[in-house]
Amino acid sequence: MHLRPSIGVSAACCCAVLLAACALAPTQPGGAHLAAEPERPPSSIPEPVLNAPILPPPAPRPKPETYSVLVHNVRVQDLLFALARDAQLNVDVHPDVDGLVTLKATEQTLPQLLSRVARQAGLRYTLDGQTLSVMRDTPFLRIYRVDYVNLSRDARSVANLATQVSGAAPSAAGAAQNNSTAVISTLSANRFWDTLVANVRDLLRETERGAQPATASGAGSAQAVASGSAPNAKEAGAAGAVIANAEAGVLSVRASARQHEKIQEFLDLVLANAKRQVLIEATIAEVQLNNQYQRGIDWSRLRTGSSGFQVQQSSAATPAGVGTGAFVLGYATGGLNFTSAIRLLESFGDVRVLSSPKISVLNNQTAVLKVVDNLVYFTIQANTTTAANSPAVTTFSTTVNSVPVGFIMSVVPQISDSATVLLNLRPTISRKLADIPDPNPSLANPCGVGVPNCSTPPISSLIPVIQTRELESVLRVQSGQIAMLGGLMQDSVTTIEDAVPGVRGIPGIGALFAQRKDVSQKTELVIFLRPTVIRDPSLAGDYRQWRGLMPGEDYFSGANPARAASGSH
Repeated sequence: MHLRPSIGVSAACCCAVLLAACALAPTQPGGAHLAAEPERPPSSIPEPVLNAPILPPPAPRPKPETYSVLVHNVRVQDLLFALARDAQLNVDVHPDVDGLVTLKATEQTLPQLLSRVARQAGLRYTLDGQTLSVMRDTPFLRIYRVDYVNLSRDARSVANLATQVSGAAPSAAGAAQNNSTAVISTLSANRFWDTLVANVRDLLRETERGAQPATASGAGSAQAVASGSAPNAKEAGAAGAVIANAEAGVLSVRASARQHEKIQEFLDLVLANAKRQVLIEATIAEVQLNNQYQRGIDWSRLRTGSSGFQVQQSSAATPAGVGTGAFVLGYATGGLNFTSAIRLLESFGDVRVLSSPKISVLNNQTAVLKVVDNLVYFTIQANTTTAANSPAVTTFSTTVNSVPVGFIMSVVPQISDSATVLLNLRPTISRKLADIPDPNPSLANPCGVGVPNCSTPPISSLIPVIQTRELESVLRVQSGQIAMLGGLMQDSVTTIEDAVPGVRGIPGIGALFAQRKDVSQKTELVIFLRPTVIRDPSLAGDYRQWRGLMPGEDYFSGANPARAASGSH
């Protein structure tokens, strides 16, 4: 009789344990999750050192052994053996090594002497410990590591403006005289690997063309060619072999030692330029001008300087194609930001920021930023079929269309080694103004024109009217400066009507009980751009100002606010 309560208590405890085990545990972050580094407590300042230890004086480095050589038309084998004997080195000379050397050197080290002899006699050498190996500078295979993305990109931008009064086709005598068209087509092709392979091959051909044979010991002796020309046609044909594996980032080149030096120099320069990066910050502001500045923003007022700011027009050295509305804004004391720049525009009217994107771009790569809403509308086509002794039949077919409305910007930067950025940019801002109905008579009269008592209501097909404002220009801006582009002005008229219902339709009297108000507004679009060359793309480097946006350590371990609000477990 006394065991039943114990059994009930035990069962309740077991159920509680099982329910606790079924509860959802907080998600733990993985080891590869990005998180902000925890703040370290400030360390205590150590006591000052009163008696600094005295460092021993630096030991002088041993002076490298130098040699003086004066030879005239001496066989290169004899000179190499003499140098190896004086330097106490073992020497291996290939049987094909031949030629005469004329050299005067005073107090030069052994590597300097060997480099001069190799350039003069068309040789290459390797020094492995105490063994010197010398051979002819014939082509050999070397593998280069090229760390670049395997990507080919073609970007094309077209700005088309056509004004045509009539849509009639041009006659045989000539084109229509009422058509005016302006087209700006910009093409940016980036094929890094194809261009790199072609450049290396051209470099090999150029060095082979400029090779001059060295002095020969006789008519039957082999000529030592300085840039690695091969002794026979078969070897010469294989001298320019270039093999690229873009997926692995490996470039294999068969060339002479002199050519490999030029190729390495070329690759270092190409990769250093191709990996430059720039951070482009843009702010698009719309200024609703007040009554004092209905003609637009007074740029001359900004150029005179206000509160330490100074605006300068683009200099004469700016490349061709810069629009007349392009300005460069500098700050005399530093610390310029977009907030201060926008505050300058508030004196001309009400400022509304439309978008503030940020994007990082590699050198000569096209970046596109698109923040839009795709408006969907339908186009309806009516097809009427008539037959003898039967009523007309109208069929309708609809086509789905979409138009992007928002902000689109394409940028192509060119970054120089002096932190100067050339920008080819095209910002586009679009918005919907109204809807207009399709004037197709078949839509207004589904049963046919002139058919009385049609039971089918009229079909409404609304087409959106889109307003587009865009700029395309080429700017030259120093890293950290702000470029301002303005001049895109717009007039808008808003009509407000108010009347007493039922009285407005009465002729003469209805106008006394109605009110109409027309509001005219003029706005100007201003675009701010600030390119900043990125040297260290990390949170501890040039991206440290966004370090606070990273999630903390308790991002995954904390409670989910949405789940807590819903009360689910």
